Amino acid sequence: MNTTTSTSSRIATIDILRGIAIFGMILCANIGWESGLPAWMFHAQVPPPDYVFRPDVPGITWVDLVFPFFLFSMGAAFPFALDKRIRSGQPAGKTVLGLVKRWAILVAFSIVLGNGYAARSSEVNRYVIYGFQLLLWGAMFLSLTRFNFRKERLSTLVNISGVALTAVLAVIQHTVLDVPFSKGRSDIIIMVLAYVALTGGLIWLATRKSVIYRWMVFIGIGIIKGITAYAPGVFAFLPDVDSLGIGWIFRWEFLQYLMIALAGSVVGDMILARRNECLPAGDQCGNMDRPDISRKDTWLANLVILTVCFQLWGLFTRHVTADFAVSAVSALLFITMTYRKRNLWSDIAAIGYILLLAGIVFDPIDGGITKDHCNLSYLFTTAGMAAMTTGFLIFMETCYGMKARLLSECGQNPMIAYTVTNFITSPVLYGAGLLGLIDSWAVGSPFMGIVRGLFVTGIMMAITVFFTRKRIFWRS
Repeated sequence: MNTTTSTSSRIATIDILRGIAIFGMILCANIGWESGLPAWMFHAQVPPPDYVFRPDVPGITWVDLVFPFFLFSMGAAFPFALDKRIRSGQPAGKTVLGLVKRWAILVAFSIVLGNGYAARSSEVNRYVIYGFQLLLWGAMFLSLTRFNFRKERLSTLVNISGVALTAVLAVIQHTVLDVPFSKGRSDIIIMVLAYVALTGGLIWLATRKSVIYRWMVFIGIGIIKGITAYAPGVFAFLPDVDSLGIGWIFRWEFLQYLMIALAGSVVGDMILARRNECLPAGDQCGNMDRPDISRKDTWLANLVILTVCFQLWGLFTRHVTADFAVSAVSALLFITMTYRKRNLWSDIAAIGYILLLAGIVFDPIDGGITKDHCNLSYLFTTAGMAAMTTGFLIFMETCYGMKARLLSECGQNPMIAYTVTNFITSPVLYGAGLLGLIDSWAVGSPFMGIVRGLFVTGIMMAITVFFTRKRIFWRS
C-alpha cells in the first residue's frame, strides 16, 4: 500500500503560513487557562480571569490571527489546485463537481467532529469515552485518507468502511454514551472552511483570467458586509435560514470570510505566475528565482514583519491613532523604496500594507476591531497582516532558502493536525494520568501554562510530521 500525494510542485511559503496557523490554533487552545497568563494570550473578546465572551471588548491578539491566516493560505492554494486541473484538460463541470465534493466532505467532517466533541459530556466511565474518541479518529482516518492501492476499487472500499464505522460509532454514542448524534452539532471552523472552499473556488474559476474582476467581487462582499453592519434592515428581505430549516448547515455570515480567502487567492496567483515563469521546460521542482540580496531588501523585509507585530500592540492596547501613523509611515517608506525594484515578495507585501491601512481606518467606524462578532476592520486588517507575512516568508524562502520544514509539513496535512490533539493526544495522556498532572501544575503558574501548551502542540507536530513523511494525507 502507498498512501501518497504529489508535493513536488509545492511552494513552501503557503504550507508554512498554514503551518503557523495550525501551530497557533493548537497552542492557544491548550495553554493553561487557569495559570494566570495575561489577556493577550487569549482571544481579545474572551479575556481572563472569567473567560466570558464579551463582544463589546475591542482589539485583537495573536490568537485572533490563526483563523484568518488559515483562510488566507486556503485562498492562496486555490490557483495551485485548480489551475493544475484546468491545464490537464479537465472539463469545467468535473472541476466544479470536485469543489462540491470537497464541500460535502468538509461539511460531513464538521458534523462528525462536533458530535465527537459532545461525546466528552457523557457520564459513563471516562476510559470508555477515551476509547470512543480513539475509535472515531480511526474511522475518520479510514474515511479520509487518500489511499493509493493498485486497484482504485480497493481504496474506495476502505474509505466506505471508514464511513460505515463512523455510522456505527454514532449509534454507540447514542446507546452507550447516551449522547444522541445530532446534525445540529458541528465544528464551526470546518463549516466555515467548507463554504469558503466552495464559493471561493467558484469565484476563482470565474475570475481566473482577470484579477480586477476578483477584486471587484472582494469589494462587493465588503460593501454587503458594511451594509449589514451599518444598515441591517436593507437585507431584511433575505430568507431566515432557521425558518428554512437549514440553519444547522448554512449561515449567511459564513460568506463574509471570503474577503480573506479572495485576497489570498490573488497572492496565490502571483506566486503561481512567478513559479511558472521560473520553471524550465519539463521541470516541476517548484523552485522560484532567487533575487540578489541587498542589505536594503533585508531591512525592508524586517520592517514588514515588525509592522505586522506592531499591530498586536497598537490594536490590543487601543492606541489606534499611533498604530495608523506608524503603519502609514512604514507603508510609505516600503512602497517608495521598492517601487523601482519590484519583485514578488515586495508586491505581495505592498498589497498587505494597503489592506492593513484600510482595516485600521475602519477600526473607529466599526467601534473597534473585533473577531467576534467579525467586522470589516477585522477582515481587512487580518487579510493585510496575512499578506505581509506571506511576503516576508517569500523573501526568506527565495533569498535565504528558508523552508521551515516542520511547519511546512504540518501545513501540508492540516486535517490530521487539526484532529490529533482532541482525538489522540488528550485521550491517551488523560487516560495515562499525565495531562491531568500537568494541568494541576499549571494552575496559577504562567510558566507551566505555556509549557502545557507547547507540550501538547509539540506532540501534534510530531504526529502530523510522521504522517506527512509517510506520505499519508487526508482529503481536505
